[in-house]
Amino acid sequence: MDTLLQPRIGALYQGVSRQAPLMRAPNQFEDLVNFLPAVDVGGAVDRPGTALVQSLVKANYAAGPHHFFRTTDGRRWVLLRGAAPSTLEVRNWDTGEVATLNMHPNVWSYLAAGTGDLKFLTISDTTLILNPAVTVTATESARPTLTVAYLVIRSVSSAKQAFIVSREAGPSATMALSNGNTSTRETVATSLANAINSTSALGLGASTLGNAPYIIKLTGSAAAIEMVMARNDWDGGAVTLIKGRVNSTADLPPAFEEGYPIAVDLAQGDRKSTFYVRFDLAKNAWIETSYLAHDAATATLNASTMPLRLRLSGANEFTLETCPWNPRTRGDSDSNPLPYFVGKRITALAHWKGRLLTACEDTIYTSQADDLFNFWRETAREVRASDPVKLPADAPGISVIRHIVPFRNKLIVTSDNAQLEVPGDQPFKPDTATMSVATRYNLDKDCTPVVVGDCLYYTGPFEGRAALWEYYYDDSAASNTAFDLSKHVPGFIPGKVRKIDGSAETGRVIVWTPQAPTALFVHTSYWTNGRREQNAWTRLEFPGVSAIWDFWVDADHLCIAAVSNTRLWLLQLPLEANLDGDVRLDFQSRATSVVWDAERVRVPLPAGLHETAGLVFAVPVEGGWFAEYTGTVVMVGSNRFLEIQAPLGETEGILGTRFPRSFTFSPFYPSIEELPTPMGRLQVRQVVLDMLRTGDLTATLKRKDRSPDLVVTRSPRVLGEHATQPIVGENVQVRIPFNSRGDAASLTVTATSTVPTAITGYTLLARYTNPLR
Repeated sequence: MDTLLQPRIGALYQGVSRQAPLMRAPNQFEDLVNFLPAVDVGGAVDRPGTALVQSLVKANYAAGPHHFFRTTDGRRWVLLRGAAPSTLEVRNWDTGEVATLNMHPNVWSYLAAGTGDLKFLTISDTTLILNPAVTVTATESARPTLTVAYLVIRSVSSAKQAFIVSREAGPSATMALSNGNTSTRETVATSLANAINSTSALGLGASTLGNAPYIIKLTGSAAAIEMVMARNDWDGGAVTLIKGRVNSTADLPPAFEEGYPIAVDLAQGDRKSTFYVRFDLAKNAWIETSYLAHDAATATLNASTMPLRLRLSGANEFTLETCPWNPRTRGDSDSNPLPYFVGKRITALAHWKGRLLTACEDTIYTSQADDLFNFWRETAREVRASDPVKLPADAPGISVIRHIVPFRNKLIVTSDNAQLEVPGDQPFKPDTATMSVATRYNLDKDCTPVVVGDCLYYTGPFEGRAALWEYYYDDSAASNTAFDLSKHVPGFIPGKVRKIDGSAETGRVIVWTPQAPTALFVHTSYWTNGRREQNAWTRLEFPGVSAIWDFWVDADHLCIAAVSNTRLWLLQLPLEANLDGDVRLDFQSRATSVVWDAERVRVPLPAGLHETAGLVFAVPVEGGWFAEYTGTVVMVGSNRFLEIQAPLGETEGILGTRFPRSFTFSPFYPSIEELPTPMGRLQVRQVVLDMLRTGDLTATLKRKDRSPDLVVTRSPRVLGEHATQPIVGENVQVRIPFNSRGDAASLTVTATSTVPTAITGYTLLARYTNPLR
């Protein structure tokens, strides 16, 4: 029994499916190139054209990675790596102009080390540059030889007594007092110092301190200081000899020589029981220090082995330099040890809760809170809440942390085979911070996870296909869930994904793989009431480029660094499905200073644009679309022009190149209760397209049993309309002949017009025969 079918399929915003044909929904495509699925439109809208930011000489630059960032004044910048490993360049993304870059000489070796796979972290107006191939080193100062001792006269009584300074089984200097004496500590110290200086056999020099004249400073060789002794033969507590160390803070005199360190050893058996103090004359107090005088650094991180910083230092000026990493000025290697990453390689950086986080092997090590360049404890006496946090991975099988990603109010730490989580709902402190396994999915270590909106995206290895995972944490349910967003498009993304970025504003996540170097793969999501309504894939291609070196997403714009034969192109385009009249041309450049006469027009070309094929000069037409003109590239002096053999009389317009956009339908099957079925025969006579916006179209019908392919063109023009001005068709139906069984032919529709193209649905004019009825 034959039945005439006229079903309309709408809501064409579900993108591509590469599952078996009978598993696809009727509103999914076999392929979708340079279209963006859009729920608000109810279908797919072709991408806008790319705007040319700048054209540069390709040979001067490396393939990447490069870095895109914003400064606090809102300006956008791109950091480009030069062809030489130690060269960088900063350009204003909005103007394409190069900024002044002051490079300190000691940064070159760090940039050039290893393979050059740099990582970047922008914090405010500073960008940190990490080279994971460099091993961090530090310098620790040796403890100085003890050549000074201090003799403190604590008390003098009226009894007969003697103050004696001597060496073991050797000479001595004595200051004796008779019974009933009225001497003071100061006079005793002065007399005893004179006696010491007079006893050359002691090998000591003696003088009293100006701010504490009851203290004698003894100087001499290390051996002389080691053997010197002091005592009072009447009162054992009347004198104290300090050889760089005391057993209690009570042994410290109320005043002392400024800046000289004294170790306080409380002998409690732990690292915190030994610390160093010095006397501060201005504060008239003892304050904590290290074992070197005047707060000198006892350990320094070698800045040439640590991440560099690029900072905004002027209106259009940057400085690349080593960071001012704080030295250690408190404690020693026991009470204030070297940071964990010293002697190792830092594999990742992050900024979270006011701290700079480093990943090294299986451990996270942080800076002080709100002090990004300080990796030392504030005091050796106790561990404070602001001190650096050391977090080893408390899970088996984790050897190297690859990435650190702040996500919502937590920190996600990824290794090759596990995703760990650091909770952030409580203060992040050394004594309470924890890190535990959240999920165990195999990740691709060479692709950095990215947070877009409320989700974390990462890629993982699968045999024969790339996979994009979406990790979502539900606070209300306290559940961790990861979804494979690419399960229904096996083979659509070739090879392994090497970069992910996305736009929360448009709900799009973009991935790139070197196996398709000229393409970007876009996933679009839309949620309502906690339910995913859209899980759509499409592919963006950029004719005229041979490879995409890098890309970034800034709010709702896609920014691209791509190359052709000899040029590096900086391009950008909106990610929002746009029907607002933007001309569909790539490498768009606004042309001014157009030269024309009665016979021809010469349009000046930006550097390198002559390399692109099929240049078009588009001129707005009042009350219509753009008039389009092609021409020949000519050289006039040292400048290139697009020469058009027509008297336009226009001084401004848009230069660019056309680019194809296409959609290929999935095989057409009849449906039973909205599910495709192979039962029966669906003979399709025509496919009627519902086009919200369209220019000229070309439809190609392929059948294995027919050659050549059937190619038809469709246009909203009417006979006699001017050929140079495309016509915009709005809310029109386009009829495409099919004349085949629905699953026996493939239909691809292509547009190269400068007019926007949007498809929202299609209707099959078909006849269904079910032999079982």
